Amino acid sequence: MIFWFGFAWQSAWSRRQALALVTISVAVSVLILLSVQQLRDDARRSFSNALSGVDLIVGPRGSATELMLYSVFQLGRPSRNMGYAGFQEIQTMPQVRWAVPIQLGDTYQGHPVLGTTATLFTEFKSQGQGLSWAHGRAFGNPQQQVAALKEVVLGAEVARRFGHQLGDQLVMTHGAGGGPEDTDHEDQPLTVVGILEPTGAPIDRSVLVNLETFEAMHQGWGLGISPRALQAAQAQQVVTPDTKNLEPVSLSAVWVGLHNRSDVFSVRRKIESINRDPLMAVMPGVALDELWQVVKVVENTLVLVGLLVAASAMLSVAGVLLVAMAGRRKELAILRAMGVSPKAMLGYVLLEAVLICFLGILLGELLSQGLMWAAQDLLRVQFGVLVQPGWPSAQAWLSLGAVGIVAVLASLLPAWQAYRLSLVDGLHPPTV
Repeated sequence: MIFWFGFAWQSAWSRRQALALVTISVAVSVLILLSVQQLRDDARRSFSNALSGVDLIVGPRGSATELMLYSVFQLGRPSRNMGYAGFQEIQTMPQVRWAVPIQLGDTYQGHPVLGTTATLFTEFKSQGQGLSWAHGRAFGNPQQQVAALKEVVLGAEVARRFGHQLGDQLVMTHGAGGGPEDTDHEDQPLTVVGILEPTGAPIDRSVLVNLETFEAMHQGWGLGISPRALQAAQAQQVVTPDTKNLEPVSLSAVWVGLHNRSDVFSVRRKIESINRDPLMAVMPGVALDELWQVVKVVENTLVLVGLLVAASAMLSVAGVLLVAMAGRRKELAILRAMGVSPKAMLGYVLLEAVLICFLGILLGELLSQGLMWAAQDLLRVQFGVLVQPGWPSAQAWLSLGAVGIVAVLASLLPAWQAYRLSLVDGLHPPTV
C-alpha cells in the first residue's frame, strides 16, 4: 500500500501544473462550504448574543418579536408605550441590579434616537463585550448639571457616516421625518460629547441622549404643532426647561439586569403581574433564537449551495483525469507489461484521484480558518458577527464527510476508465 501511495504521488507530481489548478478549485469550493457553515453558526450565536448581559426586556403586553425588533434592533415602532410608573416599580424590586429605560420615536438623518440613562454605557454588552469610548465621554446627569440637557452621544457608524466629531451641533428630527418642514427640533440643538467604539451591535447605528433631553425636545409637541412655531409667535422667547418637570410619562421599553439569573422566572412573573400597567417581560436569548428561525430557510439554502459547489469541484477532478487518461495510455500499458493487474490499475488511479481531492479538502480547511482568523475583527465591527476560528462544527464535519464520499465516487470514473484501458492495452498495446 505504501508503495502504491508513493507511486501515485510521483505520478501526480509529474503532472503538477494541471493538477495544481484542480486542487485549488477543490480547495476554493471547500473554502466556500466551510465558510458558509461557520458563518452560519457564528451569525446565529452573534444574533442570540446581540444583547448579552440583559436578563429581561420589558415592554407593553403584545408581540415578543415586535418588542425585540424595536427595542434591540430599532426596527419598526411600538404600537403603544408602557407607563413610567412601571419602570419605577421594576427598579425597586430587590432582585433587580439595574434597569435602563429606552425611549424611541425621533431620528437623526434616518438613524434612531434613543432616550436613556448613563447606566446603559456601563451595563450594555454585545457578544459579551462592554462599550468603550473612541472619543469623549458619556452625557451627564441633567439633575446635577443643566448643561447635560444639550449633550448627545453617537454610535460608531453614525459618527463615521457623517464625519461628526466632538463639539459638533446636531439637530434631531421629530419622528421618522419626511413630514412637514417644521418637524426638526431646531430650537434645541445638541452637542456631541462622546463617540463610541464600533461593536457590531445595533447601538453603532444609534444616537443616544438623556431621557430628560428626549422629554425636553418634546415639550409642546402634544399640541400638534412645532414648539418652534409657538416660539415665533411669542417673539422667539426660549425658556430653559426645568429638569424637575422632565420626568417622562411613558417609555418604549426597559432593559433589566438581575443580581442572580436564577431569579429570572420569578421576576418575570412579578413584572407581568403589575396591575396598573399590563406588561410583558421577555428573555432576550430565547426571543432572539425564535426570531432566527425566520431566516432558517435562507441559511439552509446557503449550505445547500455550498455543498453543490463542492460536489461540482469533485466532478471537475474526475473530468480532468478522464481527459488526461488518453495521454496516459502508454504509462498504463507499461505498468501492465510489468505485470500489474487491471484491478491494481483501478486502485492505483482511484488512489491518485482521491489524493488530489483530499489534498484540496485539507487546503480548503486551512484557507477557511486562516481567512476567518484574519477577518474576525472586520466581521465583528462591520457585520456584527463574532467569529470563533477552530475545528469545524459537527455539522461541518458531516458536510466534509459528504464531500469526501462524493470525491471517492467521482474518482471511480477515471479509475474505471483506467481499468478498461488496461484490459485492452494488455492485449493490444498502443502503437508509438
